[in-house]
Amino acid sequence: MILILNTEATNEQIKEVTTVYPGYTKVVIDVDQEILAAGGEYHIDCEQVLINNGSRRDSLWGGGYRFKSGEIDFIGLTNYKPYMNHFTYEVADLDVRTKMEIIIKRVFGDE
Repeated sequence: MILILNTEATNEQIKEVTTVYPGYTKVVIDVDQEILAAGGEYHIDCEQVLINNGSRRDSLWGGGYRFKSGEIDFIGLTNYKPYMNHFTYEVADLDVRTKMEIIIKRVFGDE
């Protein structure tokens, strides 16, 4: 199940977004609206949920979160954006990474 979250996730929500990958979730963050979509098997699924919710593709950046260690990764197919001259799967922009980290920590209670 993919959920859109902008406030601290409940234990039940965490259980739902870690169904596919126990202890881990893929995320796509809308850095402008400061929300994220989590869960599912692929980043593209999270991206599509956010686009259907009104997000713009150029504001969406993907990664993942490991609940036990609190580790954040910044790699996802959704990050490959040739139309923005971004030709890698890893988020390279430090400002975007910082925004992603703040939003992920706010939602998953690791502040």
